[in-house]
Amino acid sequence: MIENFLTKQFLGFLIAGGVAALLHWIIRIILSIWLPFSLAVISAYGFGIAIAFLLNSYFVFPNSNRPRWNQSRDFILINLAFSPVVWLASIYFNNWLKLLWALKYSQEIAHAFAITLPVYITFFIYKYFTFKET
Repeated sequence: MIENFLTKQFLGFLIAGGVAALLHWIIRIILSIWLPFSLAVISAYGFGIAIAFLLNSYFVFPNSNRPRWNQSRDFILINLAFSPVVWLASIYFNNWLKLLWALKYSQEIAHAFAITLPVYITFFIYKYFTFKET
């Protein structure tokens, strides 16, 4: 199992996920100008899913023979299943940071932390299900 994390594919997954997460995070900051934090997190999550799907399907798992429609459907469903984790972690961690340290950038830190939570689990799900090589 550990050997899955010591591959070029996992490194590519981290890079693709990092780019998608960074763009997701930046979009959330922009949306926070007009939306409350919790709504901005959920709204930006959709952008993050789209970016992550494109990067993963073209660069990390390009050898999947599954139809693109099935890949995208499964990718969206998996990420929607993780959205409550990211959303709740963002909210609770933000509240915790404000309570303990009253940090000026607590929303940014909380959201960045929450985005990283599903990394290892989603790699396995994508590799052996969403983008499975048949």
